[in-house]
Amino acid sequence: MIKTAKAFDIREIWQLLVKFKWYLIIPVIIVPLAAILATFFIQPVYESSTSILIDESNILPPSVQRGLEMQVYRRLSTADIKNAMSNQIRSTKYIKSLIAKLDIPIPEWIRASAASRAANLPGVSAAELSENILVQTIREQIGVEMSGSNIVTITVQSALPVMAHKMTLTLAEIFLEESLAKDLAGIQGSISFTEEQLAVYREKLYNAQNKLKRFRQNMIVVSVDEDTTTLNRNLNAIFSAVEAIDIDISEAENEKSDIELILRLRGIEPNTINLPENIKKQKNQLMNTIPRLAELLGRYSWRDAKVVALNQETRDIITSIGSEIQLYVDKAYVDIATESAADLSRYLILETNIEFMRTKISAMQKSIGKIKSRLSRDPAVEVTMDRLQSEVDRYRELYQLFVQHSQYAAIDQSAKKVEAQSKFMIVQPAVMPLGPISPNRSQMILFGIILGIMIGSGAILILMMLDDSFKKVEDVEEYLNLSVIATIPRISTPYTIKRKDRALIYIGFVVSILLAAAIIYMKFKNG
Repeated sequence: MIKTAKAFDIREIWQLLVKFKWYLIIPVIIVPLAAILATFFIQPVYESSTSILIDESNILPPSVQRGLEMQVYRRLSTADIKNAMSNQIRSTKYIKSLIAKLDIPIPEWIRASAASRAANLPGVSAAELSENILVQTIREQIGVEMSGSNIVTITVQSALPVMAHKMTLTLAEIFLEESLAKDLAGIQGSISFTEEQLAVYREKLYNAQNKLKRFRQNMIVVSVDEDTTTLNRNLNAIFSAVEAIDIDISEAENEKSDIELILRLRGIEPNTINLPENIKKQKNQLMNTIPRLAELLGRYSWRDAKVVALNQETRDIITSIGSEIQLYVDKAYVDIATESAADLSRYLILETNIEFMRTKISAMQKSIGKIKSRLSRDPAVEVTMDRLQSEVDRYRELYQLFVQHSQYAAIDQSAKKVEAQSKFMIVQPAVMPLGPISPNRSQMILFGIILGIMIGSGAILILMMLDDSFKKVEDVEEYLNLSVIATIPRISTPYTIKRKDRALIYIGFVVSILLAAAIIYMKFKNG
């Protein structure tokens, strides 16, 4: 009995579904078509992403790593690292830099919203509020995920595929630049300190040299003796030459500093260049002329033919070195621009000239001391002379020390930069999105079918509840208390459909055709 009842119930339900089938079929067709048509009026969202591999040693800050070595702490979990990276990449600093690099304009709706809010916030300008709203809007479009503990995935969503691609690329560049800047912050601080000290001791050395020069000029003993007069003239000539060389050194150092700054901005580190052996041999030949000059100045005047010939020899060697340096740069650095090659050649020539002039001044000052000792043997004068000369030598030594430290710091910065760059590698570059991620038409069709089934089922259920006709013989006997003698089955053909059913079919068919036509039109309109 129970099985028969169940079969009867299932058959009855099936008969009802067959009877009201159009109430189920039409919504299942119309609702998905309407959902597809609605997707054309929803603003599409495109997504672009990039993945960056970070060296494990760079995940934790150095201070935290040192603490982990000294004490036992739990390591940061992937969730903690993700939060830290997300806060960093989605920070206001990063987003403002992104806006500046891409020159993202502030939409009118943001300006209008900021103007209405600024009216109720005294002391806050509408421009500042507009920028903050734009930053918050872009922040909501940025997503950061972690794969493991050292792969960061940056995702950006936008209404335009080109903008999504550009924002992803630029945000990755900003992340790499800021990460490299943090790693190089210590080296940069050391370079800044060294440059400050260079300026200080350059000034002190200049003042000490001026003191010594004025003292030497004031202490020249005037004598009618012919030999003393010759020595005084020679001494004055050497003083003038030293003063001229000091000026040349100062100008050359200033020019060298300017060129060095320009080259570094172009990504060229001139301090790391190792000159070939032929140029080094010529430099050694140039330096060997200095002892010969000191020996000649002790016996001959500054204008003597031998001294003049030696000076001409040094000028020829300097000219030859300059030509060799230009040839070397043109051959070794063919990939850089012509302007950069010229600046690099000038930098190397200035470096050689400065080194030569400094050594030459030292030799000339020794010659001045020897000549001066022949002019005056006053102990007080000698003590003062030695004190001033010692002061000059001390400041020159300190200045040279900071020059050397600056060169080492620049080399260290280059090494650290290469090391830091190796910590970050883009393993999945950002690509142009080919299609929007939203709206998803497949999901919309699926949801439309489900919704259509629900609407059709609800309509059938309502019709069943409103239908008070008799469905079974038992209903007649139960409600009328009459016995049924016989039943006449309804004979129907496929064409015997009620008018209201035909109207429903016609309406559903027309609506479906209109929706399909609208979808085709929007498809062609949007290309």
